[in-house]
Order: sequence, then C-alpha cells, then structure tokens
Amino acid sequence: MSRKDTQDIIGGVALAALGVFAAVYAQRYEFGDVQRMGAGYFPVVLGIILTVLGILIALPAFFRRGDAIRGEWKNLFFVIASVVVFALTLKLLGLILATMVSVVVSLIPEQETRLKGSLLVAAGISLLTYLIFSLGLGMVLPVWPWSP
Repeated sequence: MSRKDTQDIIGGVALAALGVFAAVYAQRYEFGDVQRMGAGYFPVVLGIILTVLGILIALPAFFRRGDAIRGEWKNLFFVIASVVVFALTLKLLGLILATMVSVVVSLIPEQETRLKGSLLVAAGISLLTYLIFSLGLGMVLPVWPWSP
C-alpha cells in the first residue's frame, strides 16, 4: 500500500486543471449574464464546476491510503485504436456503424464481455450517439454508408 490514494489525487488534480483551463480560456468570449448568456458563460461555469469537483476528489485522497497505480497498457492501446478506427471509418460506414465498430474494438481487452454483450453495448452507444449528435445537436454527419 502506498501512503496516499495517488489515483484519486492525480484524477482530482487533472479534473481541477481541466476546469481551470476551460474557465480561463473562455474568458476571451463574452460572458453575459443569466438572462442573456454569452458564448463564454457555459464554459466558465462548467470550468468552475469541474474545478470544484476535482478539488473535492483530490483533497480527501490526501488523508486516506490507497493502492499503487497499475498501468493497463492493453486497455489504453485498444481505446486509442478505437478512436482511430472511428476516425477512419466515419465517412465510409456512417455514424452508427463506425460507432459500433469502434466500441467493439475498445471492448476487445474486456475478458468478461462476450460478443453478444459487446454488440448490445455497441448498439446502445450507437443509438445514443445518433440521438445526441444527429437529432439533438443537428450535426451534419453521414448516418449510414449510403447517406449523402
């Protein structure tokens, strides 16, 4: 056992740093107010929330013991590979199939999930991706291989 919970310390500090970066970077945009939000309002508020959450995660970790950090290099490789697969297949396969393929690739190192389970997870994430990005945000992405 290590002296401190380094995993939560690193995670909390990284989250807080991301929040500070977002809040500081968004200062270049008009802030506005609650009634008329400017372009910088949401990133600043989100950055502040992330910073507070990061601090709330990191501070208690200084006062408790934790296990040593183990690197899961195989998982890291397959997650990065899934992002590359998504980028390479989006135009060719469309949003839904590219998302399914990339999710299946990211689940390869997971030993307990069988093919059926991986396909169900991939289908669910693909549906959410379609609902959020195509319908909700109105992004113009090819949904299927035959989509323009």
